[in-house]
Amino acid sequence: MSRFLVSAVAVFLLSSLSCVGAYAAADSTRVSEEFRQALLRLAQSGDLAGARDPMLVERPAERVANLGLLLDRDHDDGLRVLGTLPGGSAERIGLRAGDRLVAVNGIDLKGGGGTERMRSLLDTLDSADALSMELVREGREQRLAGMVDTFELPAMRIELLPGDTLAAGSGSTGATGDAESTCGRISVFGNTPRSQNLFSAVLLQVDGKQPGPSSQDTFRVTPGRHTLTVAEAIDPTYFSDIENRQRGRGGDTHYKTLEVTIEPGVTYHLAARHHPEGRVADGSYWEPAIWKDVAVRCR
Repeated sequence: MSRFLVSAVAVFLLSSLSCVGAYAAADSTRVSEEFRQALLRLAQSGDLAGARDPMLVERPAERVANLGLLLDRDHDDGLRVLGTLPGGSAERIGLRAGDRLVAVNGIDLKGGGGTERMRSLLDTLDSADALSMELVREGREQRLAGMVDTFELPAMRIELLPGDTLAAGSGSTGATGDAESTCGRISVFGNTPRSQNLFSAVLLQVDGKQPGPSSQDTFRVTPGRHTLTVAEAIDPTYFSDIENRQRGRGGDTHYKTLEVTIEPGVTYHLAARHHPEGRVADGSYWEPAIWKDVAVRCR
């Protein structure tokens, strides 16, 4: 497996701001740190692994709607809400996880292409435009309405360079190869492929001990054989009300162990594999699984 150094070179072209004076007052240190965190999330999810050539991303200035809504894939009965982001328009309007959106501003969201129709609508919204949402919540039809925030984003040009192309003296030692790594990692970060019945998991313990703060999504571990204690975080919309109450009781069905062998310089992505034919009562409805591993240097 190849690697990609996240000590990347980023160049932003910000000349397209509608208000140059406002940008001049912006905190460039904060922008740099936010970009660094975004790169770190991409590296942890494995999306930067395997890149050997410079990667160039260019985008023009654009206006975007800050709906702050996490949606599941297309469904015949509408788009299921997985969650809302703090401070977003969706939270302010009153949407909740578990809601099923069937129409927005008269646009039908049921069936194939629902997410694309939703995205196209958001692309046409202007500042303070209103949204009228038809949804189903706990089996009852409801309507919600509210305003959506939009923001002007500047044009940008981002260039990511493989570690071995960085100039000497740049302050980075560069990646030295997986063979020289002294540890591996276990990650619960990233979008698991639901088409394969894979969902989020929570790493509770490694060899009977808490691996780190609960706010972390990637954990450093020594190479070798380890026992992971894992909890499932499968979307509750995949279960009946009775099954969700059974899941909420915890116990041996909610937490399971997984034996893994950690190789140095490899990040292992952990998930909960859902078995729709299984029973919640006896725990046969899921199992922990490593669904992806990526070579990432670990010191």
